Amino acid sequence: MTLLLVVAILPWALSLTIRFGAEHIDRRLSPQTAVVLFPLLAVVTAFAVASSMAALAAVLLASGETVQVVLGIATTAWILWRLFEVAQHVRRVIVGSSVASEFGVEARESGGIVLVETDMPDAFAVPSGGGAVVITTGLAHALSDNELRAVIEHEHAHLRHRHSFWIQMCEIAAQFDPILQPICAKVRHAAERQADESAAAHGRPDTLSAIARIALLRAHIERGPRTLAGTGGDVVRRVQALSEPPPPRQDRRVFAAGLVLILAFAVISASLFDVVQDVIAPEAGEVATSVFR
Repeated sequence: MTLLLVVAILPWALSLTIRFGAEHIDRRLSPQTAVVLFPLLAVVTAFAVASSMAALAAVLLASGETVQVVLGIATTAWILWRLFEVAQHVRRVIVGSSVASEFGVEARESGGIVLVETDMPDAFAVPSGGGAVVITTGLAHALSDNELRAVIEHEHAHLRHRHSFWIQMCEIAAQFDPILQPICAKVRHAAERQADESAAAHGRPDTLSAIARIALLRAHIERGPRTLAGTGGDVVRRVQALSEPPPPRQDRRVFAAGLVLILAFAVISASLFDVVQDVIAPEAGEVATSVFR
């Protein structure tokens, strides 16, 4: 039982390590690596946490002791609560994607770009409905032709690199394990940086000035921390990064180390779920904690 508790605690330790070490890890990763590696780490960590909670709940419920059974019920309730939060998030995403898919339908007849009549200066990518880049007339009139091309390439990069998929992967993981919530901001920022670099390949000064101009145009409109794709992430850091040379290609050893960590916790998750299986449908000669003996 002691070894079971130790193994069950490991996913929570990883979750806390990723959260408080995210800033240090982020500084060592290129945007294209961070936007993939962080969501994968988040999903594996959330899955490992789910495994640890399910294993503990199964063992506690099977113990037959009143206190442990009560703790098992509480643990099971927590798991169901977090799963409900995940389901609610997925429902919101599906509804939002369904509504936004109208832009994708319209984009098929307009070369992939939809122009919306409004004074609000904004631009964003819509992955649903086949994909679309939405530009408002307020933004189109405020930017030069080169700046507008940089914005369009930036939004196309979001679609090309499937940033919405990686961001939602991290968001879903964080819905189950709220400790991971700050990681989602890192993924969003990495997605913006990767899109910035894609646009900068066609003109770094134009991309820099476009981002800065959009931020200034929206400064008097945005009152909260939530922003759309046109000014997503940490704008100051994005502008600073674009004023420097492009980031070097990621060291493969860093990515390999991340994959090894992901594999290790995937194995731990499988072991923990084996505990659940031993409780629900034990094999001959096995008990719930025999895998840890």
